[in-house]
Amino acid sequence: RLSGSPVLVALLVGAAVLALVGYFLTHLDADGVWLPTGLLVGGAAGNAIDRASGGSVTDFVKLTHWPAFNVADIAITLGVIVLLVVVERDARSKERQAAADGPDDHA
Repeated sequence: RLSGSPVLVALLVGAAVLALVGYFLTHLDADGVWLPTGLLVGGAAGNAIDRASGGSVTDFVKLTHWPAFNVADIAITLGVIVLLVVVERDARSKERQAAADGPDDHA
């Protein structure tokens, strides 16, 4: 379990956040890329603050037949979903633009 290794968890979360911010900074032209970035960074920060202050993340939302979770987990989950939509939409937009521009005559 990762919960027994807080340093490893912190390193993995830090690497993921750095990769996300790197993606954000290199794709500022993608419509809506700020939304999943904010959700993911905010959710990661919320869980990190919880873990740093209390030694663990407090999951306080408990639904029937579902694992317990918290608001930061909701932000992270929505952030991943929205990021996938943004990335796919951006790729399709670039494909359409390339098709509209026609073949490259400068080869």
